[in-house]
Amino acid sequence: MKHTKENFKIGQIVRFKNYKRHEKEKEAYFVVIQEKKANNELVIYTINSNRYYQSGTTMEPIFPEEDLQIIDLRPSDLINERITIKETIYNDEVIGKVCFFNSDNHSVHFIKKRNTLISDALFEFDINCKNRLIGPMFIELNTKNIKL
Repeated sequence: MKHTKENFKIGQIVRFKNYKRHEKEKEAYFVVIQEKKANNELVIYTINSNRYYQSGTTMEPIFPEEDLQIIDLRPSDLINERITIKETIYNDEVIGKVCFFNSDNHSVHFIKKRNTLISDALFEFDINCKNRLIGPMFIELNTKNIKL
């Protein structure tokens, strides 16, 4: 079997290839926030939580080429998942459980704007019976998120 080496790029969504989860357990999804180069390691940001990974945390996979695969993440895959958005009313970062999404695209993509990654899909959180927060997924690309 021929092994192809992945060149992971900032903004790509990945998952662990051989993660063995229980039947009802959630899959964990990650986005690349730092590319592997001669002077640094690949860093991924956890999009959603499960029993092993917490949304909003970062890690440096030891063998990314062997362990990770690039995937297409549908916005619907994040329904009832805890993620971080930048809500559009007060422009605050908020972590919450997704109850609805708004996207014309089949899969979620991230766009790099200055020192942030912003999703092309909007997600809604139900905060009480009358109000919802809405905004794109939002990830800061700074030393706060990248633990070297």
